[in-house]
Amino acid sequence: MPINFSLHQNNLNTETTQFRAVVHSSGTMDYEQIVERVVKQNSTVTRSDVMAALNDFFAAIEDALLLGYNVNTPVANFRASIKGGFDSELDGFTAGRNTVEASISPGPRLRKTMQDAQVQKQESSERLPRPLYYTDLNSGELNGPITPGGMGQLTGHRLRFDPADPTQGIFFINGSVTRVSIAGKNDPSELMFLVPATLTPGDYALEVRAASNGTLQIGLLKKTLTVS
Repeated sequence: MPINFSLHQNNLNTETTQFRAVVHSSGTMDYEQIVERVVKQNSTVTRSDVMAALNDFFAAIEDALLLGYNVNTPVANFRASIKGGFDSELDGFTAGRNTVEASISPGPRLRKTMQDAQVQKQESSERLPRPLYYTDLNSGELNGPITPGGMGQLTGHRLRFDPADPTQGIFFINGSVTRVSIAGKNDPSELMFLVPATLTPGDYALEVRAASNGTLQIGLLKKTLTVS
């Protein structure tokens, strides 16, 4: 079974990438379930045998950490760390201000296992319209200029709307809200429309508003558009 993921806008973007991957969990396995999987994989051991061996394994790691050792295993590496600040070199450990914690990082076996993982991209579970790219067809430029009275193209996901509902559609916003009245193409992944000729010079946000399960959903183009 692959690891499923979807791409989401990176709103904390300090890098050149605009999107981040979000992994879709298949669920959560607790300690008891892992023990059951071990038992099923080896018919010569009982559940009690596995529990006893694992408890001894955990206790040995804990004892080593309390003695100040780092512990490296194939699955994870463990070490002790101290959190909290100190006022000077003469300052000591103060309970409440300082804490001793365990730091854990992947071991070599786990790192290799994850490198070999199979992944599968899925559509985002968000139901909002996702306008991604606006093309001013008069100039051919992307995510920038608007030509009033010209043709515009918007691509993305879940863009289709009901043109008969005045609360849905394509909206240009710069303090006032102007709804597109003529849309020639109204598909989930592409909208083609006549840009309102009444748009005045300035910067605009572009929204797509569409109903999903009776609820109006609003998707915002992340780029600011401009009428010169």
